Amino acid sequence: MPQAPEKNDKRLAKGRQTRERLLAEALRLFAQHGYAGVGTREVAAAAKTNIASIAFHFSGKEGLYRAVIEHVSGELARLHQAAIAEATAQSAAGGEEAGDRAKRIVTDLITRLLTSNRSRWMTLLLQREFITPTPFFDVIYESTIEPTLTALAALASEINGKSQASPENKVLAFSLFIMTSAFQRNRNTFLRFIEKDAYSPEDIETISRVVARFVKNGLLQPQETNEALSPCPSKQNF
Repeated sequence: MPQAPEKNDKRLAKGRQTRERLLAEALRLFAQHGYAGVGTREVAAAAKTNIASIAFHFSGKEGLYRAVIEHVSGELARLHQAAIAEATAQSAAGGEEAGDRAKRIVTDLITRLLTSNRSRWMTLLLQREFITPTPFFDVIYESTIEPTLTALAALASEINGKSQASPENKVLAFSLFIMTSAFQRNRNTFLRFIEKDAYSPEDIETISRVVARFVKNGLLQPQETNEALSPCPSKQNF
């Protein structure tokens, strides 16, 4: 005899709650101890469920880790994509030059990263993947990092007239990426330096404004030639 609709709804809701608890606890544990340092029994116990739930929802430890990585990279991708898209649209509407568009993108990216409710476990897990990548690093790179770097390289190309794929513009794009994320990634270090416990709205405004101005001025400076950047006889450095 088929189950009543309300019973099915309750069962599905309970399943979703279990899955969410498993993801939350797995994120915390993987961030703290790394993939190799966490067992499925530990995750199940932390989520207050049985180990069979991991196999049911994720087909095992590898599937669980992939789901965590996809969740984290998805959150980061949304932040980056929204910042670049909104800044680009506003710049186009206002007829801004590329230098001002770069300033706007950097300001928006930094502000979004510093005001998001992304947990410290997400930041720590990303740091682990950047330093000691697992096979799932590709998910993070392809969904978030590569699209952002490509957009930043295109912006640099528009300013200096060199190919988007040139070594110089790849360096510039990566430098912009690092600068926009540094104050989130190294939050504790910078807070210690400015002798505060947390960023205030005024701190975030100052950080985004100063870094954005630095970026704009740097991008608009006359660029050295590739030969001046490196004594290597090959013109293709990368």
